[in-house]
Amino acid sequence: MKKNLAIILSVILIIAVIGVVVFAIISAMNKQNDVDTTVATSDSADATKPAIETLYSDHYKVGVIQTGLGSASKDCYGGFMMELDENGLLGNIEVEYIVEDNEELCRQKIKELIDSGEIDLLYTIGRFASETAAELTKEIPIVFGAVNSPDEVGLVESNEAPGGNVTGVSSYTPCFEQIDLIKTIMPKAKSVAALYSATDQDAVLQGIIAAREAKNIGLDCTQFTIEDKAALDKALKTIKDDEIEVIYIPVDKFLSSNISTIIDFSSENNIPVICGDEATLAQGALGTSVINYESIGRKAAGMVEDILFNKKDPATLSVMYKHDCTNMVNKAVRDKMNIEIPATALGEIELWEAPTEPPEVSAPTTGSAETKAE
Repeated sequence: MKKNLAIILSVILIIAVIGVVVFAIISAMNKQNDVDTTVATSDSADATKPAIETLYSDHYKVGVIQTGLGSASKDCYGGFMMELDENGLLGNIEVEYIVEDNEELCRQKIKELIDSGEIDLLYTIGRFASETAAELTKEIPIVFGAVNSPDEVGLVESNEAPGGNVTGVSSYTPCFEQIDLIKTIMPKAKSVAALYSATDQDAVLQGIIAAREAKNIGLDCTQFTIEDKAALDKALKTIKDDEIEVIYIPVDKFLSSNISTIIDFSSENNIPVICGDEATLAQGALGTSVINYESIGRKAAGMVEDILFNKKDPATLSVMYKHDCTNMVNKAVRDKMNIEIPATALGEIELWEAPTEPPEVSAPTTGSAETKAE
């Protein structure tokens, strides 16, 4: 009986040991399966990661050359990078950014970029960088930003059909918007005088465009080409005698150097000036419309996408001109001339005010006020 009991216990023990071994083997296999599944999942995630971070499968290198150090040039670059980021292109485009205001060094750095053989496209900010790049390569696509008249300076054959490896976004003075501003803030105005230098090619073009737009919106426009101070004085006298209601002056070197004459005349005769830039607005003009340079950078980024990823040819990609602009009105001049801007127009303009001067720091005093007064 005892012998039989020992045999039974031995069998039970053997079965238990076998069970433990089998359990251990199964647990190990399950654990390995879990590890394999984790690795596979991780590998799958890594495989899909590039698809999440990038918009296209292709990758390119873009050289960005900025020659100006002012806020306009910085905004052209900032807008460019923001547009690439917002469109999910920074995973596809590597940007090499160069800021160089020295023309000789700028030329050298552009040449180095081209000679490296690594650049797929150049984004050039400013006229010098754009002209230099266009001179140094006829193969690499170039998208320029902030060049006023690319067709006039020979960057493109025409704005509609550039014809080569260069296209981009112009920073033309927004004459259309500036003339339209007259009707926005002075809807009853019927006449405008456009003044511009006969010797300033850009100013002549702006004056002609302004006159054309004035006619389009129902304003009588008299054009005055100014050659010297005597011609300016004569034009101002005619404006007064003919009771012309508004003066328009584009960005113009000669008129800028004589702006005090124009502003004094404007103030004395209550004839407001619409001008081509914020600097002239600050000197006493009534209003202007200025380009948002960030929008130039954003539009340039769109052209880069079209060329690199949508395979559009720069030769047929028209230069872009129309921009987002800000309408500005000099609050002090508006108040002085008693110009009542329609309520419907208030949302379309930004009232400009001269920056307040910081308070003078008084010198430390010694003694009482009575002592100082003596």
